[in-house]
Formats: sequence, structure tokens, C-alpha cells
Amino acid sequence: MNDAEDAQETEQERTYQIGTVSSLTGIDAHTIRAWERRYRAIEPMRSESGRRQYSEGNVERLQLLKGLVDCREAISSIAHLPDEELRLRIAKLAELEEKFSHLDTELDRPVARPRIAILAPALSRQIEINAVSVSDFDVCLSETESVRFMEALRQEKCDIVALELENVNGNAVSMVQACKAISGIPQVIVLYRFATRRELAQISRAGAAIVRTPIRLESLQRVLRDQVMIGRARRRSMPRPPQAPADGIAPASQGPTPRRFDDEQLARLLELTSALDCECPNHLSSLITGLVAFELYSRGCESRDEADAALHRRLAEGTGEARIRMEELLVELCKHEEISV
Repeated sequence: MNDAEDAQETEQERTYQIGTVSSLTGIDAHTIRAWERRYRAIEPMRSESGRRQYSEGNVERLQLLKGLVDCREAISSIAHLPDEELRLRIAKLAELEEKFSHLDTELDRPVARPRIAILAPALSRQIEINAVSVSDFDVCLSETESVRFMEALRQEKCDIVALELENVNGNAVSMVQACKAISGIPQVIVLYRFATRRELAQISRAGAAIVRTPIRLESLQRVLRDQVMIGRARRRSMPRPPQAPADGIAPASQGPTPRRFDDEQLARLLELTSALDCECPNHLSSLITGLVAFELYSRGCESRDEADAALHRRLAEGTGEARIRMEELLVELCKHEEISV
């Protein structure tokens, strides 16, 4: 099957192979299989040859699960929940973040409708014709030309940016990074038609959510709202601000040590090319990303008894110590290379 397009159109919905699902969700294939096998978190279809085929609904559910796991929810405690319950949990975390960010206002202040900026000719036409279908959002900016869009975006405060890309290429990553570099742009979503798995993975590592078009506005609005809520919930769960302990390693009794680099910073470093063509920032950020994932996985891993639980705690703590050391080295490297993230 063509690697550039393994989404199959059926009479009911698209299906994807696990490699593409991994790129779309940012969850590695091994973890997807583990969640499926161990927790029955999703139930993919099977092709005639027995290969897993994941639906759009499976992809959305995995994104919701990942959002909660990133907020330190154990996969074992949420895998059985229906999608709407997952959304309610994320919404509660997002609401707490919204109130935390507005401590100078009334606590019962209603949460404002998310504001969206759109660089998407086809999507803009859809919205013009079906404005009621995106009533959950305030469209604060809609452009069809990238230069004008980026200039106007710097003057807007929005919750999510939607970039429509007919073909994903190297410029797509640059566009995502440019949007996320603008202060106050927390979420970016890329709408694509055709892309290779490698290109999708690069977009995901750059910190963008990904949706394949064409898509009905009803479905798109649901995905956009999910991403806004997930982004707010994650900010609630991030340390404020992270401070490394004096000796570099926190005692086990203190729990997880705050991260020195968040996902967006690691994504930028993963794609960075330094002036000396040194790939050390890329390799270190990749190592740290893996350690973060395994540390989180170990803390939420299912245990049969207390001995299992104790082992998983040690795995998580040991991985955390390794992460801290790698983060210290990355800080030193960024300082030496004069890299700002």
C-alpha cells in the first residue's frame, strides 16, 4: 500500500493503518497496541488479511485518552470510559485552568467561547455557507494568503489556529512553528489532504494536531473543541514554573520532578538545525521525549499486586532521574549553542 496515502475510503468512513494513527495522535504504535490489548481502550476493525484498521472515531478517542494521560490520569482508570465521559473530564480540567488564569475575576465567570484563526480557503468557504455549524467558536481571523495571515495573527488573541494544507511539505513545519512562536497561540491544528507518515509525524512533533480533509463541519467543530479543551487541561497539569532541585535529583518521596522542557520546546529542538550542523539538540530532545513517555507510562501501568506496583514506582523514579540528567545536559547544550526555545 502506498505510504503516502494509506487511508481507505469506505462507504461509511475512512480507516487508517496503525502507523498513520501513531502519526496523527502522537502515540507510538507499541502503546496503541498495549492500550488495545491490555485495557480494551479501543476496538479497531480488521481487514480481510487480519490487519488492524482504525476509524476516525478511534483516532478521536485516542486523542482524548492521550490528553488525559498527559494530565497524569492513569490509562487503567480511564480506558473503559465512553468518549463523552472523557470529554467531561477534560472539560473540568480546562475549566480549572481557565479560572486559575483569571483569579482577578469572579469564579463563576462563564468561560468565553474559544476564538479561532483560520488560514484555509476551502474551510473558509464551508464556514461562510454553514456559519451555524461553527457556532461554538468565534472566528476572529479568516485568511487565504499566508503572509497576510501571519501579519494579522500577531494582532489577535486566539485559542486555536487552523491551517489548511493541500500538500504537507517542509513549509508546513515552519508554518506550525511560526504560529506557535507567537505569544498567546496555544493550539495549532493542521488540515491536510495528502501526506506521508513521515510528514505527518514531523507535524505532530512540531506540536500540531492533525485532521484529514474533507471533513464535515460538525465533525471538525468537535475535534477543534476537543483540542482546545485538551490544550487548556494540559496547561493546568504543567508545573508553574518548573524549578530544578539543587542537587538535580528529587527524593522519591516528592513524586515526579517537574520537567525542564515541555512538549512544544522538545518538538522545536527535535527539528532544529544548529549553525554548526550539530544534531546533538535533536538527539537529546528525542531521548528526553522517550524518557518522559516511559516515565508517564510506568506511573500509570497496571499492577497485579503491591510488588508490581513497587516495581513500577521504581521504574518511573529511575526514568525520572535519567530524564533530569538529560535535561541538565540539554540546558547546557542550549546555552553553549545560544539556542532559545
